[in-house]
Amino acid sequence: MIKLNEQEIYAVLHKQLSKNFPIQTFDLRYSIEADQRLIDEKGSVQLTNKHYWVKVMECTYPTHSRPILMSEIIYFLRQEYMDSTIRVYLQQDSLGVVTASAEISFQDAVTLEPEQLKNLIDIALISKDKTWFDELTATYLNLTRPLPSHTSI
Repeated sequence: MIKLNEQEIYAVLHKQLSKNFPIQTFDLRYSIEADQRLIDEKGSVQLTNKHYWVKVMECTYPTHSRPILMSEIIYFLRQEYMDSTIRVYLQQDSLGVVTASAEISFQDAVTLEPEQLKNLIDIALISKDKTWFDELTATYLNLTRPLPSHTSI
């Protein structure tokens, strides 16, 4: 898992916006404008991916400015980290200070077929790696061992 803070998220957005709109110069700043229903009794706001419609940044060009929504942050992070699961967290305290973080995770679990496991077990034997051999053998046995059947008498 990769964890990003507000500066790292900012850098990804700046890069992606520059790539998509290369002619214009711009400035980004965090600026959450949340619906009153999202503001707690202390005056702070906590946002996650499910708040995709909320304006969370301001993108200022020389001639105009435009809002950046939570959904756009998720989109641009996904452009940077393809094939990932992205969770964005933004919080604004009662003084307007914004903290942001993102968690980027990848589905990197590999499922091996029994024949592939047998080949790896052979390599573990050749390399005399007992720990790896034991792990591979346990995985192989779990894959190939028949499930116990329950019969009622």
